[in-house]
Amino acid sequence: MKVRYYYFIAVFVFVSFVFSQSTIEGTVSDESGNPLGGANVTIDGTSHGGASGADGNYVVNVPSGTVEGKTVVVTVSFIGYESASASVDVPVGGSVNQNFSLAVSAIDMRAVSVTALGFMANRDEQGSSSVSVAAADMTRSGESLMGNSLAAKASNVIVNAVAGDPGASTTIKVRGANTISGNFQPLIVVDGMPLNNSTVYGGGNNISGGTSAGTVQQSRINDLNANDIESVEVLKGASAAALWGSRAANGVVMITTKDGESGKMKMNYKRTMSFDEIHERIPMQDTWGQGHSGAYNNAKAESWGDYIPDRAGGADEVETSGQHFISEDGTFTQYGLVTKNSKETYVDSNWDLVFQTGKYIQDDFQVTGGDASRTFLFSYSRLRQDGIIRNSLYDRDNFRLNTKFRLSDMISMESKASYTFTNSNRIQQSSNVTGLMLGLLRNAPDFDITHYKGTYVDSDGIEYEGRQRAYRKYMAQSTHPTYNNPLWTIYDQQAETKVDRFIMTNEMTITPNQKTSIVIRAGIDAWGDDRSWFFPMGSSGSRSSGVFAEDALTNREANYDLIARRSLDLGSISMNVTAGYNWWDRSYNRTSFNISSFLVNTDKHTANVNTSAEASTVESSKLFIRSGRTYGLLSLAAMDNLFVNFSGVSENHSTISDPYFYPGMDVAYQFNDSGDGTLSFGKLRVAWGQVGVRPSAHRFETLAESGFTYSSYSDPLDIALFGGGYRVDDDKGNPDLKPELKTETEFGLDLRFLDDRLALSLTSYQNQVDDMLINVSKSPSTGYDTQYMNAATMENKGFELDGSYLLMNQADKALDLYFNWAKNENKVTDLAGTELIYLGTGSVNSVAIVGYPVGTLHGTGSKTYALANAIDTVGHDDGINVFTDDNSLVGNFALDKNGFPQITSLKTVLGDPNPDWRGTLGLNARWKNFNMNILFEHSQGGDFSPRTQWVLRRFGTTEETAASLTLPQDMINFDGDTVAAGTFVRGSIHDFGGGDVLLDEAWYRHGIGGGFGDNQAYNFAVKDATFSRIKELSLSYTYSSPTLRERTNLSSITMRWTARNLFAWYKELVGIDPATNQAGVANGFGLDYFTNPSTKSYLFTVSVNY
Repeated sequence: MKVRYYYFIAVFVFVSFVFSQSTIEGTVSDESGNPLGGANVTIDGTSHGGASGADGNYVVNVPSGTVEGKTVVVTVSFIGYESASASVDVPVGGSVNQNFSLAVSAIDMRAVSVTALGFMANRDEQGSSSVSVAAADMTRSGESLMGNSLAAKASNVIVNAVAGDPGASTTIKVRGANTISGNFQPLIVVDGMPLNNSTVYGGGNNISGGTSAGTVQQSRINDLNANDIESVEVLKGASAAALWGSRAANGVVMITTKDGESGKMKMNYKRTMSFDEIHERIPMQDTWGQGHSGAYNNAKAESWGDYIPDRAGGADEVETSGQHFISEDGTFTQYGLVTKNSKETYVDSNWDLVFQTGKYIQDDFQVTGGDASRTFLFSYSRLRQDGIIRNSLYDRDNFRLNTKFRLSDMISMESKASYTFTNSNRIQQSSNVTGLMLGLLRNAPDFDITHYKGTYVDSDGIEYEGRQRAYRKYMAQSTHPTYNNPLWTIYDQQAETKVDRFIMTNEMTITPNQKTSIVIRAGIDAWGDDRSWFFPMGSSGSRSSGVFAEDALTNREANYDLIARRSLDLGSISMNVTAGYNWWDRSYNRTSFNISSFLVNTDKHTANVNTSAEASTVESSKLFIRSGRTYGLLSLAAMDNLFVNFSGVSENHSTISDPYFYPGMDVAYQFNDSGDGTLSFGKLRVAWGQVGVRPSAHRFETLAESGFTYSSYSDPLDIALFGGGYRVDDDKGNPDLKPELKTETEFGLDLRFLDDRLALSLTSYQNQVDDMLINVSKSPSTGYDTQYMNAATMENKGFELDGSYLLMNQADKALDLYFNWAKNENKVTDLAGTELIYLGTGSVNSVAIVGYPVGTLHGTGSKTYALANAIDTVGHDDGINVFTDDNSLVGNFALDKNGFPQITSLKTVLGDPNPDWRGTLGLNARWKNFNMNILFEHSQGGDFSPRTQWVLRRFGTTEETAASLTLPQDMINFDGDTVAAGTFVRGSIHDFGGGDVLLDEAWYRHGIGGGFGDNQAYNFAVKDATFSRIKELSLSYTYSSPTLRERTNLSSITMRWTARNLFAWYKELVGIDPATNQAGVANGFGLDYFTNPSTKSYLFTVSVNY
């Protein structure tokens, strides 16, 4: 009885205690409304607190008799975000709601960083250079492609989409160029395993021009779904990346995907809708017709014809009894033209037939749950995108399952698996007569492209079905239209690709004791890419007889790591030792076939279009690479303010003749770590390391080659006509190949001021790249053309600034700035006697040349005066300069007798596409449940060659060629003809330094002021690429309340509007975004030639957390 009494009393006291205590509850989210699970919530000055769950919800129990009825300060902190505090009135025996929205810390140097092996480390204790990109910053941009979401997020990390096509490849360049002929992209590591990020050209892409034309290809990093990413760390310095050896010269991007959260199962659904427009458009003219010399002529390629407003108007006069064209739908007939009367122009309507408002819808679903011993995360993403070019598309489906298991107190396992399927259709572009922009922008303004396909009826009444009608063949009177009608390019040609990809990483961690751990990792990355290409009969160029091709690409990579870690406490010194071994194996295969000369005019994609051996080719290429790395890392910490890391890697690689060693070290010294005051933190950094670029595979031996021709004979020999064959390759093998070796030293200073509200990180670096791999010309007497060898050198130096400033951080409002600034100076110092190396194609090319940066623009230009010397005497002309003893003339154009520039007989340096510096400035603002983010980007200097516009000067289709005037005096044109005063002419007056001259059709069409080839003054085709833009603007509102949770079981709903590339200002460029690149993912850049345009986007997102 007494026991029961005491039990009753105990229960009564416990229940009274529980029901009398107060609670503080609410949600913790980022500025976009995404829940932050695991945030610490504490009541200042007490031991009371709690943590937010996976849904961001938290509850802090306040025991009776403590702070009930008082006003307390509640503080929330989360790694990578600025802490937030709020004053809360604690009720007596009840609950109060307080929500927190945390701002991202752009440079949170107190946060953890991810090391080269995928482990977490305290950023304040690191001496090497790296920068974190928050997942919220990436997803807020609304990019459909993961790689593009990194743009403008970190200093000296330049990220660009090569074109605006859906699914187009992404270039990522860290600290400028670090190689000439090798891969310049950084290594991508996902969950500790290297990810293949190939952008593969060749095969069917060569049908219409290869890397300089064809279609854009995809970057395999974009197979990832940005919504699955937890964090991204960019390892910029050689010391930080040294453990990756010959794969790390271009930096390393460490990506960590999300883990599951323990507790009640949580779900998130997000829908993003994007509306995409053309970012920049070249201004076109609509006042001058097709023809030459002011006269209409529909047989001419150019639009230097008649003045359209002076035409008679009304219907054109045609000959109805002869040859004609009937459109496919029978609604349009074009007869032979006698007189052009119509004043109608079609510049805008043609444009609208080709372009549209691009759209994509992305649905993301994520569910997570588990308990203390096991967690899971499952996600599915569905993207359906229609590009700004009609009939272009990119569809992607992503599945992911991430699990963690604790098998015992000593052993835990995690598995992360993903499957991706993509399907796309891409549109031909660039230096390509079957390309879209070439056919559209050269098209005469008075030619309607609408009826592009139908039947041509000749003068004898014979019908030819399925003919293509374009402006140079206005009745489809030829099977070769010269340039494609853009609608034929869009609707009749096909360039499809389907990709299946599976990635899986398994990791087991064995922890015998608190100071020792053993990690075993195994991963596989396998993808297949099936591509098909179809050019129907009647396409332009060599495709006029029809071409059908397919490529089957497969890539498999296996990666294994065994890592042991041990920590030791030696009193005032602590030590961590890491040792490991990595084994990596890659196999790649491409099988391609090509069938031409169709026997029937069909749109069927089948090999039966021509079964003869002469019409088909089959080729196969294989690649096998293997490496083994033994690595070690020693980390020392002394007196809580001095931190030293030593690393070393010994690598055996199948493409390297002998094992190679890559050392690295870094030192960090904290001279202030008070956490408050004017200077609240200070750290000095110094780092040194070596990393490399491996040689291309299978270059040790001189191999055999096939598919060759001998064209120096009067009767050229094509070995394919004799059943094929092989010969010894004229590129000599090299058994002594070494990796390119980059040695880098960097010095840094990390500072925080004003109680850690202002954070600055400054880094100065310089590196030397030796033994760069290039093809060196051989003497003909050796029997070889070239040999691949370690021969070139290059250097970089630069400075980086990253920072953030928390201006305000209160419960209902916050404001913070974040910014970065960087410059990089690059110079090629030796090419082993090779004059220059071409990195692209075209009359203006991107090259490597000694004494200049990689990517230097090179081509013919205008002769200038230079100061004479003992060798180059007065009057000497070396093909580029005319030498003089008159200092006032130095640098001026060397003009001809009529006052026009003279073209150089040799190619010369035209410009440097590398920017002088780049920087971004961002602002995050929060007021109650509203959030705003704006990001500005500026690039200063650098050159860009918009050759599209230069060639269009010859064609007379752009606005800059439409000017006209009545001459105030007699003027001389480029042909040396004198045009009398009072004459109405199409052109303008210009002074090159020798007096006014007339720039008319002679200058643009057959002079040196517009056109093709190496007979142009391309110095006028190189522009200053300086630009400023609003990169991102985002507004969001988050609704979260106890009422919402009670009535709907939803924890929060977030609505966000985002604009990307909203506005841009250019110093000299017109109608072109310098981020695009004709060569795609290549070492050459700064070039445009009828490249498909980039986009600006408006997005709306709804995110629901359950």
